[in-house]
Amino acid sequence: MKTAKDYIHSSTAVVFDLDGTLMHTEPDIRRATNQALLDCGFQTLAPEQVIPNLYGPLPDILASVMQVVQAPAVAAEDIQQAYLTHYARQAHDHSVLYPGVLALLDQLLSQGHQLAVCTNKIERSAKQALERHGLSTYFTVVTGGDTTAHPKPHALPLLTTITALKVTATDCLLVGDTHVDALCASNCGIPFVFHRSGYGDDSVQQYPIAASFFDYAETCL
Repeated sequence: MKTAKDYIHSSTAVVFDLDGTLMHTEPDIRRATNQALLDCGFQTLAPEQVIPNLYGPLPDILASVMQVVQAPAVAAEDIQQAYLTHYARQAHDHSVLYPGVLALLDQLLSQGHQLAVCTNKIERSAKQALERHGLSTYFTVVTGGDTTAHPKPHALPLLTTITALKVTATDCLLVGDTHVDALCASNCGIPFVFHRSGYGDDSVQQYPIAASFFDYAETCL
């Protein structure tokens, strides 16, 4: 049976999700969300409250948060703008790379693999996160949740990423951490490698998983 390492190192191009896959970003998302809620006069998320819909595009994440704190829908635009201001200002100071990410990326780059990011995070925020943590030079393509007309799990952002890499779907795989990534890969007909230490839940099991791993050390040669 092929392992996650086998799939990753045998693919011409490897596309990674960002939040919960390359990087633990939840602390910055929570911090910016709470600051935005405060700015707009609403209660903040309790420390024990799991951020709902963390895998979705930003408007969907914030809409789910607004339901939790019972903020009216008319406040959505103000909350989102406040969130973007705070998130950019934080510069991802509270986010961290998952252990072993850099070692894998170094190996893949040295072996000539094409690397890209396809995330539901807003494109400029994704690029800022990669820049802040020294990952920008590894990826020739970064596709965000607002780059195309539809976010994941729609096939369009991943297909757009593959096209920009100038490879075919048969040359690629997607590494991600949630059912959204699994469904997106399935919609594109490419293998999905599941990062089990991210933000996903059991719903990912409803979709095809080629292989999985807990720690990036498992994926390195």
